[in-house]
Parts: sequence; structure tokens; C-alpha cells
Amino acid sequence: MQFPNRTQLIYNGRLLKDPHSPYSGEYKGYEDTQRKPAYHNGTAWTWQFPVFCEAWAKAFGKNSFSTSLAWLGSVIHLMRKGAAGYIPEILDGDYPHTPRGCDAQAWGTGEFARVIHKLSH
Repeated sequence: MQFPNRTQLIYNGRLLKDPHSPYSGEYKGYEDTQRKPAYHNGTAWTWQFPVFCEAWAKAFGKNSFSTSLAWLGSVIHLMRKGAAGYIPEILDGDYPHTPRGCDAQAWGTGEFARVIHKLSH
């Protein structure tokens, strides 16, 4: 793999992604040419969602806790797929947002638990 400049990724003499349109909505396929470009340009990282819910609650005060907790509750369906009771590492950016990567990612599950605990007490 070559990195001729910061905006282009060349693999076997071929430009992998248009630098003006880097989005890849699905994290699947060959590691170097499809998954790596999608990892930071289309996938949703699950650990960031609880942090968003926490920030919402902090910005809008105690009356917004129920909203943040309801949003966090939307994650329960992910905990029933893959490794039961855990949250996957990433989701596809495109609908239906298929879970990908590690089935039981510590920081996604840990952030979920931390924020649920913080907003519930």
C-alpha cells in the first residue's frame, strides 16, 4: 500500500476511494481495500453514542435525563445480537446498521453502563 499524499490511498496501482467522496457505508469485504477505508469513513462507533447522551443531559439539565435514558434504551436490541449482553464495536453507516467488528467491545459496553448508571442515580 502506498500513501503518495494525505488525500489518496493507492493499492496495486489503483486509487481505492475518491478523496472527495470517501464515505463507505458498509464495513465488509477485503481488509485492505474495502474494510480499512470504511473503518473511519462510514462506520458508526458504538462507544460514542452514550457519550452523546451524557452530553445532552449535561447541556439540558435534569429534565432531559429521561430523554437521554430513552435514547440509551434503544441500544438494548444490539445487546440481544452477537455476544448477548454486550455492545458491538461498530455498526454499518448504511441502514439497517448491521453490527460489525468485535461482538463484545469493552469500551462500547463500558460507556453504556457508565452513562446509564450516572443518569439513573
